[in-house]
Amino acid sequence: MTFNTSLRKKPLVLVVDDDLSLRLSIGAAMEKAGFQVIDAENGREGLTLFQSKKPDLILLDVMMPEMDGFETCAAIRKLPEGKYTQILMVTGLDDIQSTERSFEVGANDFVAKPLNLMLLGHRGKYMLRAGQAFQELNKSKRRLAKTQELAHLGNWDFDLLNMNLHCSPETCRLLGLSEASHITYKDFLSPVIAQDQGRAKEVIDRAIRTKTPFSINYRIVLPDGVLQHVLNRGEIFFNANGEAETLLGAIQNVTQLKRAEEEIRMLAFYDGLTGLANRMLFMARLEQEITASKRHKRNFALLFLDLDHFKRINDTFSHHIGDLLLKNIAENLRENIRSSDAVSKPAPDHSDTLIARLGGDEFIILLSDISEPENAAIVARRILQEMQKSHNLEGHEVSVTTSIGISIFPTDGEEGEALLQHADSAMYHAKDTGRNNYQFYKESLNAAVLERFSLENDLKHALKKNEFILYYQPQINLATREIVGAEALIRWMHPKRGMVPPDKFIPIAEKNGLIIDINKWVIQTACEQNDIWRQNGLNPTRIAINLSGYQLARQNIIQTIEEALQTRNLEAKHLEVEITENILMQDTADTIQVLNQLRDLNLKIALDDFGTGYSSLSYLTNFPVDIIKIDRSFVMECTELKNNLVIIKAIIAMGHSLGMKIVAEGIETREQLELLKGFNADEGQGYYFSPPVSQDKFAALLRHGHL
Repeated sequence: MTFNTSLRKKPLVLVVDDDLSLRLSIGAAMEKAGFQVIDAENGREGLTLFQSKKPDLILLDVMMPEMDGFETCAAIRKLPEGKYTQILMVTGLDDIQSTERSFEVGANDFVAKPLNLMLLGHRGKYMLRAGQAFQELNKSKRRLAKTQELAHLGNWDFDLLNMNLHCSPETCRLLGLSEASHITYKDFLSPVIAQDQGRAKEVIDRAIRTKTPFSINYRIVLPDGVLQHVLNRGEIFFNANGEAETLLGAIQNVTQLKRAEEEIRMLAFYDGLTGLANRMLFMARLEQEITASKRHKRNFALLFLDLDHFKRINDTFSHHIGDLLLKNIAENLRENIRSSDAVSKPAPDHSDTLIARLGGDEFIILLSDISEPENAAIVARRILQEMQKSHNLEGHEVSVTTSIGISIFPTDGEEGEALLQHADSAMYHAKDTGRNNYQFYKESLNAAVLERFSLENDLKHALKKNEFILYYQPQINLATREIVGAEALIRWMHPKRGMVPPDKFIPIAEKNGLIIDINKWVIQTACEQNDIWRQNGLNPTRIAINLSGYQLARQNIIQTIEEALQTRNLEAKHLEVEITENILMQDTADTIQVLNQLRDLNLKIALDDFGTGYSSLSYLTNFPVDIIKIDRSFVMECTELKNNLVIIKAIIAMGHSLGMKIVAEGIETREQLELLKGFNADEGQGYYFSPPVSQDKFAALLRHGHL
């Protein structure tokens, strides 16, 4: 039975690798990314599967027995159905020759091991989109070649047997060449501007070499310095013996057509005064963004700007000055909305973002793919600051403010007109509240943004005011119930808000860079407290500290830890570092170097929240990890969900086989404790033993010694 690719709801990927574990890992990652997966253990089997299943994408290992990846790729490309299939070579080789050979045999891309499984699915989707675009482009070219005839405005022919070139008088005139009896191929290309010359020569040479037609647009410069656009097309003429005898060509001046196309595009889609996109282009792009955002389940924002009291400027200084001001404001918007805000200048090749003038003194900005509404507020605040700067317009000092309304997709609507109307309503609300400010369409978002900014402002002073404290949750040897350590957990005792949990302020601290100083404070405070307990007659215990992954390589963590241990005369065994997968997913040489330096200090490194990340298993072999902390989400439901028990048991067995210690988080019942002991987990923590407690209460627990 033939496999009908048109009936598939999900794209099909073929994974060819002789390593079973890698096939399973890649398969799981691609399934999570929305692919169907089939696999083969060698190239010969993969070739057979390709012919029967016709996959959309192939992940092909280079080094395989019997038939390696290069041979397999070349064989697939020779098949009629293998012409456009996307092929990604997976290689452990990092030499240039292997890379070049991958492309020579027809691969679309290559990726080196070890693989970043989280990004592999995204890469596959991108390749499918690129492959589809390539097929559509080729289909369009074939149709064009069949429906258009050569335009005989200027003709030329290249004798492929004697390598002689002949140009008609019209061609010589068009190219600015003298009508000599002998024009060389070099003469023919000499008028082409330097930026286009290499491309033009390559296209024509390839047509001669492959005996195929060609069509190319490029620019030429005439002897008087005038720049022209030409269309050059040609195809091979074969003699009676089937030999390629002549390359026949026609060349046409399309300068006026190019100019007309540009003028039509500008008139249809761009504002004549400011050069920004107009309402028509904006609404078309808005519909595209809605479709894409629905498909990818992402958010975007509209910022509706209306200048405050703009009519007074026209009445006071004239409409001419008002127009100059609008042009300046448009330019300021282009310059001050950076790419980091997911906004770009309104060039036709930027399909994901847009700034537009809707008319009069109204502007609108599309912020694509925002992670949270606060991102739109950040952009709005910067616009408000920049807008207040004065403009010198023909000797007049003119300044203006703006009111901004913000709507969020899909919260404030899923249709373009509704989102635009709601942003407009929010803008009028901004005017009603005093102008020169921004407002969200929903009041709740305004409150949330104000709350976040207030919290961020307070956070900047929290360290100086000693508002942070550490709580300590005991870590227990499950076999003996002895306290063997503690996890240090930061809390913010806000003077007005009370205790603020970490999930409220840590993301803010990471965004504004304060997390670097907070990490340093946690390290120093944990070591200081351990020393105080020792001075009070208690044995120093092991304290685990959580490190934020924000710019880990730039935090100078190693020096901070060394100084803290030396200052308090503590050994490395008294400090443990807990990291999460967001650190490991950075996968940079600098990050790996920091982790290895931590290991060189004889510090133990624990991988926190294990099991919740996308590709946790690969981290165990690629990074210096000593301890696995099973995430509380598995532990807390292990008695109700059988699958959790299977996962926990597998994690413990796997960790022990790699020489790692296993710590279970979130133990809340005796039944959970007994199950984990039965599975040979080493240590645990949770409310069954003790919640996080203050330093004094933890000291009392240490004196008791057991829980």
